[in-house]
Amino acid sequence: MEKAVYSFKDIIDASMLNLSSGSHLIFTDVFAALLVTFACALIILWTYKHTYQGVLYQSSFGVTLVLASLVTTTVIMVISGNLILSLGMVGALSIVRFRAAIKDPLDIVFMFWAISIGISNGVAYWKVSFISTILLAIIMLIMKKTPTLSSSFLLVLKINDGNDKSVSDIVKGNTKKMKLKNKTLKNGYAEVIYEVIGIDENKLLAALDSHKSINDITLVAYGNNG
Repeated sequence: MEKAVYSFKDIIDASMLNLSSGSHLIFTDVFAALLVTFACALIILWTYKHTYQGVLYQSSFGVTLVLASLVTTTVIMVISGNLILSLGMVGALSIVRFRAAIKDPLDIVFMFWAISIGISNGVAYWKVSFISTILLAIIMLIMKKTPTLSSSFLLVLKINDGNDKSVSDIVKGNTKKMKLKNKTLKNGYAEVIYEVIGIDENKLLAALDSHKSINDITLVAYGNNG
């Protein structure tokens, strides 16, 4: 009796069929689903690192994104095609409360992104997970370059009164977007506060430091920076 010879494509097709039906899962099916999820999760993690807006990056949240995707895939494989297990899982999760302070709304988006990838791969919708992951990563990187998502700072300057116009021109020439937030006059000096977006910090500070009428320069992370 001749042994059946299966190609790599046959194995993948069989894994997708088993995962989508939720029955007769074998080691290859589980391994393939988790491997695809892990690859997508690494792309999500890379995107999160390169678009992070905060002051202090927390590597633990990045690990959480990867693990959330893998755990979700595992759960979906278990309950897929089984109504009783699905209801039991819903009941179990309904009594679990997660308490974690999320400072940036974008972190919620990344978490939801990771979970959705886990769900897609758990039922073998690999094309959906790969294409959506690549497209979302590209969109996030493009938006990171726009002024609306660029890092925001408060620039506090103490200058000789009457010279703030020339200082304003320097700030404007070294930022993508600037906005005067406050100006205070006291004892012949002006304290001016600008909100600046899209800056080269070293270049801006060097240009301001070369201006003789500026006495103090303070740059503070602001808004989406944590």
